[in-house]
Amino acid sequence: MDFDTESWYANYYSRVNASAIEGSFSNKLLHRLIEKGQGSRGLKILEVGANRGEHIKYVAPGWSSYIASDIRNLDHDESKLICNMGAQFVLADVENLQFENECFDRVISTCLLHHLSNPELGLREMLRVTKSGGTLSILVPNDPGIMYRLIQKLTTYRNASRVGIGAQARLHHAREHRNHYPGLITFIHSEFVGQKIRWRFFPFGFKSFNCNVLTVVHVTKQII
Repeated sequence: MDFDTESWYANYYSRVNASAIEGSFSNKLLHRLIEKGQGSRGLKILEVGANRGEHIKYVAPGWSSYIASDIRNLDHDESKLICNMGAQFVLADVENLQFENECFDRVISTCLLHHLSNPELGLREMLRVTKSGGTLSILVPNDPGIMYRLIQKLTTYRNASRVGIGAQARLHHAREHRNHYPGLITFIHSEFVGQKIRWRFFPFGFKSFNCNVLTVVHVTKQII
């Protein structure tokens, strides 16, 4: 079976991935977790790795502009859905963003860092385009932590097996989740030295790689 990245996202991602199935508990939880306590009134927002704009509806209303960007281009219907929510889709590579310095009040990254060839550069670019006093909101799966892998086995991999693509789903995961949690957290600490960082760990609330499934990092860019 031809099972490249394009075919995965076009045909299977939103059908079998537990966090991507529209309306599922995992899907709602992930998006709500990163938005908990975050206001948006009057803000100029950039989302990197936005895929089809699934996160937009979870962001508090009142933002002045919202750019949903991704390295993968969308078809007409997908772009139209984003426009119907009042946002704009822009083709962009987070490792080489085309935006000027300090032009967004908030930058959002949901489950993106583990895909990047150079996550340090991606973090640097996100910080660069964020205004002083602005916020970066980053969600990182605790992969390959024990709790994360257990839930993945019971949800995503089980869903994939039911439609006959269990082995392909595991292969895709190995290709796409090339950066693991401990390294990404080290990069976050390194790239955001001197910035104000707030952490949220789910579900247990305390710092534990193996016990938690997701980590949300809110970084407030210090005024220069």
